[in-house]
Amino acid sequence: MYETLHCIALRTIKYSDSRSILSAWSAERGYVSFAIPSGKGREAARRRALTMPLGAFEGICDVRPDRDVLFIRDIKPMSVGMSMISDPAKMAMALFLSEVLEKLLRNAGHDERLSLTVFDTVDALNSAGPRGVANFALWTLYRLTIPLGIEPDMSDWKRGALFDIEAARWRMSMPLSGDAFSGDEAKAVKMLSRLTRANIERVRLTRVARRALLDGLLRYYDLHYCLLSPLHSLDVVNELF
Repeated sequence: MYETLHCIALRTIKYSDSRSILSAWSAERGYVSFAIPSGKGREAARRRALTMPLGAFEGICDVRPDRDVLFIRDIKPMSVGMSMISDPAKMAMALFLSEVLEKLLRNAGHDERLSLTVFDTVDALNSAGPRGVANFALWTLYRLTIPLGIEPDMSDWKRGALFDIEAARWRMSMPLSGDAFSGDEAKAVKMLSRLTRANIERVRLTRVARRALLDGLLRYYDLHYCLLSPLHSLDVVNELF
């Protein structure tokens, strides 16, 4: 059965001299893998550009229940994601987020709420300004906790409270694990829960604070969803932002 799929590219790995395997998130099918031709011609270059990390594309796919790797043709761009190619900072962020998403989504099927979040994330990165790009990994990782079902409980927050990363809740004393945000870092966690596309540009964080929050969010996912480490693109993000 042929079906038009609308996708966000995540990772491409070389399978043979003639084919590569592209993993992507599709609005219609969830996580999918495609076998795509390799090559050096104009069409191959166009296809590689469209399927760069977080590239948004659509194509006609031969969907069969007995196939784990699908075939797709007539690939063409969607209206989101294309201008990131010319911005080095956005491309670095796209590399990081595509690596994270590939690990988070690889076992996920069709999920409308998750799809809306993924496609909106790509659109938001496409239009973000410099400060927004710097904060983008934090905003994305936090907002993904909602459709993934691991959103931290913010209901018991009080002034001066610590955020217990393992228990995913606020408390007034340090947990036995010692893995908690306190002081300015705890305030920043509360701030993350209020971030939106509209205000991400206005948040001012030091490089040290941003790195600490990103490290804490990655530990949070390790504990509550799946193991993300190692992330090969993390060093680049930390160096830039």
